[in-house]
Amino acid sequence: MNKEELLEAIDAKLDQLNPAELIEPERIHLVSIMTRERRQLGELEKELLQILELVKLDERVPSIITRLANVYLKEATFGRAIVLYELTLGLDSNQVSAWINMGLAYLMVSSPKDAISCLGSALAIDQRNTLALVYLAMGLLKQGDLDEANTNLDRAIFVDSSMARALLGKGELFRARGELEVAVSWLRRALSIDPYFLPALMELGNVYFAIKKYDDAIEVLTKALALDPEQAYALATMGDVYAEQHDRESALYFYDKAVSIKFDDPELWIKKGDMHKSLKSYQQASNAYQKAINANPEHVESWVKNGSVMLLLGDEGTALEYLNTALALDPKNADVAHQRGLIYYSLERHQEALDDFDAAFSVDPANPMHLYYRALLLELLDRDVEAKRTWQVALSLFKEMGDEMKVAECSARLRRLG
Repeated sequence: MNKEELLEAIDAKLDQLNPAELIEPERIHLVSIMTRERRQLGELEKELLQILELVKLDERVPSIITRLANVYLKEATFGRAIVLYELTLGLDSNQVSAWINMGLAYLMVSSPKDAISCLGSALAIDQRNTLALVYLAMGLLKQGDLDEANTNLDRAIFVDSSMARALLGKGELFRARGELEVAVSWLRRALSIDPYFLPALMELGNVYFAIKKYDDAIEVLTKALALDPEQAYALATMGDVYAEQHDRESALYFYDKAVSIKFDDPELWIKKGDMHKSLKSYQQASNAYQKAINANPEHVESWVKNGSVMLLLGDEGTALEYLNTALALDPKNADVAHQRGLIYYSLERHQEALDDFDAAFSVDPANPMHLYYRALLLELLDRDVEAKRTWQVALSLFKEMGDEMKVAECSARLRRLG
């Protein structure tokens, strides 16, 4: 088809899909099945990019590419969305909504520095844009700059005191500060403006869970899920609430629903795995941890979790392989080194165990348990002088911690060594 027909065809497909000008983060979902219209739009997009040099001066093109990027953002295809936003902004840098959406995409992939840059560009064009101010605050919050985040939220509220998302931001800010009751008051204020504001309901559910108001958490999260049954993180928090109340079957039900929706999040698979583990369903726990690894092969905790459950299944060799991978991914992780040291200890590979406990202590010198096992191994290796020195240091650290039982044990070991 010629240029005119192509642009008209893409425009028509975009009208069918109708992506919003500004994408709400809580409406972003992975798409498991592509519709026929969406597949056709993908083919038209390829044709457009092939002739982009010929049509880039057409005033319709930046808008079309922005709307394509919005489709990808709504589908949680963040990398492709960012590429298209960069492309469209290269053609027309005055698109405030494109800067804001690209900032949101960077927030969603945990790149707050890039998000802050995009949102700064949006605000350079429109200084009073409340959404850009709120997202900028969220980027600063992710970077730990709470005071600057608060300043931007206050600016947004000054411009629009009824903006529920800005009030939500204040709730998230005070939650980050550990002032949970203050967070509750801001979140309730957001919901007084918009009782159906989904992210405020979800955040309030999280805060109620944190302050152990479980009935309130269930009530709020039930409202959130009535609005959107596909909210994986609301489902996961509901699972957490039931897990804390020792209702493991209900917790597992909600974790199962969460991972069926957000199957690419290793943290959700770990919650499911941990629940199976608590029910002593070790093979099912391992299956869930493996799904976490599949979701993100560089997620260290997933490898460690599967290693720990392999020990419970009596497969020390496989457990060791998982922890080897975890340490290869994060060589300075004291907890993983300690866990592997315990496996080597159980396998009577004493020197390798000693090396791991030494490595763990070098990274985490405040934890006397690394020294506790180091001293045991030194005794097994008949290195009594070193063992005695290690028991003395461990005893001192346990004393500082107030662990009287371990102090007594270290003292007994020292007396035995003379």
